[in-house]
Amino acid sequence: MFDQFTRAFWKKFFAVVAAAGVVVGILGVAAISLGLMPISARTPHMQVTTQLLHFVFKRSTARTAEQFTAPDDLMSPERIALGMQHYNNVCSSCHGGPELGQSPIALSQRPRPQHLPAVVDQFSDEQLYVILRNGVKFSAMPSWPADSNFDEIWSVVAFIRNLPNMTAEEYIAGTTRTMPEGAPALPFEAPVALSPMDRGPQAYPIDEYLYAAPGTGWHEYASNNDIIATCTSCHGADGSGSPTLGLAPNLTVQSADYLAKALREYASGARPSGIMMTVAASLTNDQIDGLAAYYDSLPDVPSPQDQASAADLAAGEQIALMGKPDAVIPACYTCHQNIATQANMVVPGISGQSEAYLRNKLDQFATGTWYGDGAWQPMGHISQALTPEDRANLAAYFAAQPAGETAPALTMATADLANAETIVGQVCAECHTESGVGVDSGEFPNLTIQTATYLAQQLRAFHARERDNETMSMVAGRLSDQDKTDLAQYFGNAVAQPSPAPSAPFATAAEITNGQLIAQNGIADKNIPACLSCHGAEPTDDLPIVARLHGQAGRYIENRLQALGSDANTGLYSLSPMHGIARDMNVQERHDVAAWFAAQDPLPK
Repeated sequence: MFDQFTRAFWKKFFAVVAAAGVVVGILGVAAISLGLMPISARTPHMQVTTQLLHFVFKRSTARTAEQFTAPDDLMSPERIALGMQHYNNVCSSCHGGPELGQSPIALSQRPRPQHLPAVVDQFSDEQLYVILRNGVKFSAMPSWPADSNFDEIWSVVAFIRNLPNMTAEEYIAGTTRTMPEGAPALPFEAPVALSPMDRGPQAYPIDEYLYAAPGTGWHEYASNNDIIATCTSCHGADGSGSPTLGLAPNLTVQSADYLAKALREYASGARPSGIMMTVAASLTNDQIDGLAAYYDSLPDVPSPQDQASAADLAAGEQIALMGKPDAVIPACYTCHQNIATQANMVVPGISGQSEAYLRNKLDQFATGTWYGDGAWQPMGHISQALTPEDRANLAAYFAAQPAGETAPALTMATADLANAETIVGQVCAECHTESGVGVDSGEFPNLTIQTATYLAQQLRAFHARERDNETMSMVAGRLSDQDKTDLAQYFGNAVAQPSPAPSAPFATAAEITNGQLIAQNGIADKNIPACLSCHGAEPTDDLPIVARLHGQAGRYIENRLQALGSDANTGLYSLSPMHGIARDMNVQERHDVAAWFAAQDPLPK
């Protein structure tokens, strides 16, 4: 009887609770629909609301922070200096400064942003990193405006950690901007068209947001003609990077083409940087071009020196001049010759660049993230193949070179051509013939059309199994380093010879004509660049590690494109961009472009 009574009681109790819930739900929907729910930010949150929101925020932050570890150089002077400039550009608008109050606009937000000098000690370094990286929903705290390259966040953490011990005088002195004498005014004019901006997944409703540049800036750097003065806060009045002790790069060693390209990539999000996107996304195209031209016009000046550096400059020079053959890493000077363009690609000058900046960039490349909208992006692979000591040595070596100096001539070791001739007769001739031109089936490549640098690089790639060819890997594995050098120069320094005529017709005139269009113009709707932008005469002269295709056997090129585009090459050695390009071409396009190259005369060496 007791059980019966108990069950009846609880049944009625839950029925009443359910009914009450329905009533409350109906009243809530009615209140929302009638606009009766208060959302005014004029009235502060109740204390219990503030405490609940802050408790959830701190617990979530603490849990997420467990997966991160602050870098060893967190409190380095250069990180603190760079972090101060970004804090002043962005964070101070809401969070105030040392011995300085907060904006009345910030204090009118709900919830209010905290005065960081007063609360920074409540958070660990890792928790500060998480807050800056991820932002905080239901508040005005944004996530970091870049989806990778998060290392720069640690510089802001370093500065924030120092806020409680900094005076207002120190902060003002460190963030005061001055317009360099003779710097041009760069007026902000209405743009003809906006450029798209990649800021991750777009929010619903799409038509209520505009992901485009130029936009209005946080401090209106662009529209207030404050651009160059803003740049000086990190890069200095002379462009050397001195205010950040070199963690911000020396701009005077770069070309106008490179600076303009970098700024446009920052603005669009193609090159991720929360620090630089904030500024670049507010600039018009004319302002970007004017800014790039201004810094290109400045005299090359020395970068800040790292007085504590213990790097081995001689070891860095060895890699800069010779690369790391066993790791299939070419000499740095192959690309970085401090000229405006290299193989139609805008390449940064690094001689005379600051050691702190170069070391930091190489370390970040080694994390596996990379940026840029071009097809060829080799620095991730290269940096991963370098040890931390290698990267430090390279940074120190290039920092010690005169700013803007062109590269020394790169030379290969002296070759023993008699040894090469013996190896050719015993091994290479079986597939490539003794002359090295291949056979009429087109199955094997013509070696005489390539440079010695390219051939040496490929033999090392086969040896390291970076190129997928079991036969060639076995052959290269039996060759000594000297053998590889001898063979590369034996064929690479020889006069380029035509490939044998194919044993059967390979292509029609119409197919060759279609291949020419692809080679010269690419395939726009597939975002495939023109083949000649890398494989043309001038690019292959400038970058001898790029394959020459003119006069190569058509069947060989077609087979290579087929292999490069297959799933087996998804993780292709990143000195080659060809997986993505070949993958997006159909069978006919691969055939036709191969046919056009095969119909051309070999390029002279």
